[in-house]
Amino acid sequence: MTGLDDEEYAQKGLVEPRYMGTLADRRDMNALGRVQVLRRNFRFISIVGFGCTLICTWEVILTLLAAGLTDGGTAGLIWGFIGVSIGFTLVYASIAEMASMAPTAGGQYHWVSEFAPKRGQKYLSYITGWLSAMGWQCAIVSIAYLAGTIIQGLIVLNQPDYNFQRWHGTMLVIAISTFSILFNTFLAKNLPFVEGLILIIHIVGVFAIIIPLWVLAPRNNAHAVFTTFNNGGGWDNPGTATLVGLSTTITSMLGYDCSVHMSEEIKDASETLPKAMMTSVAVNGVLGFTMLVTLCFTLGEVDAILDTPTRFPFIQIFYNTTGSLAATNAMTAVLVVTLTASTITEVATASRQLWSFARDEGLPFSSFFAYVSHVFFLF
Repeated sequence: MTGLDDEEYAQKGLVEPRYMGTLADRRDMNALGRVQVLRRNFRFISIVGFGCTLICTWEVILTLLAAGLTDGGTAGLIWGFIGVSIGFTLVYASIAEMASMAPTAGGQYHWVSEFAPKRGQKYLSYITGWLSAMGWQCAIVSIAYLAGTIIQGLIVLNQPDYNFQRWHGTMLVIAISTFSILFNTFLAKNLPFVEGLILIIHIVGVFAIIIPLWVLAPRNNAHAVFTTFNNGGGWDNPGTATLVGLSTTITSMLGYDCSVHMSEEIKDASETLPKAMMTSVAVNGVLGFTMLVTLCFTLGEVDAILDTPTRFPFIQIFYNTTGSLAATNAMTAVLVVTLTASTITEVATASRQLWSFARDEGLPFSSFFAYVSHVFFLF
């Protein structure tokens, strides 16, 4: 079979030898009782980009800023982010260790089937598989929703007479989700390259935003930034409000297990995956904290930006700082690009999780969902 070209391998439903991975990958697949049917074309940098761009920590902080400012304020956001980051880092360290032992696209449900008490292994694994598969499916539209409604916010800023309609946002969500699905269907072979490219935009984009803010925006008092808690939601006390506002920082650090579901497409997965996962956590943690502190020092009057007609305080902050529609559009466009890329990555993660669960016959019509067409990998 060494004489077959890539197209002939695809037609026979096989993976070309150059995409089979290392000997360690083959040993892992044998130990897991799995057959290699996906190409191992992800390397360290591309899988770091995969994790960083899917979670989009600093972008999510910007888009969900209103919730954190309303409940918690600047102090709640900053101290909450530090606490959440420490806690999640410990969680991801545990996940990385399990991924090094069993690098499978199934991820959590497979580990539950291995490590849970024998009496509950099958039941707990089945429940975990459904929660994970459905959770990732729902996550696709959550990111697409943020990207779509940000576009609406820009329209409001540029066209004050625009009538903000919810169904417009829904159509934008459908458009972004459809684009992401089509990309993953016909251009899956290019995904590692795209992830590396978006990683560059993701990192450079931070500086494209924070530099104008630091140069042009007025500065808030440091004491006020680090000690002022807000209770805009009318809770019993600021402590409760701050805990409610943690939804912003928790969401910004949630989901780095996404890389796990690409395990069977990573070369030397047992070693590369845990390192890449923890690198993604560190990179996004630093970028997120930098963006968060910058915003808290340069946002101006909290009540004024929360009342913005764009429905996104960060758009109003950009406009108040630069006084330019063009600059605001350019800075916001960075988020639209990275969040759209995040939706593409979400689809990739969700599809691998669903496929793996179907491969283990955890879904209705499992044979349909578990089928892998190698024709699309030729594009």
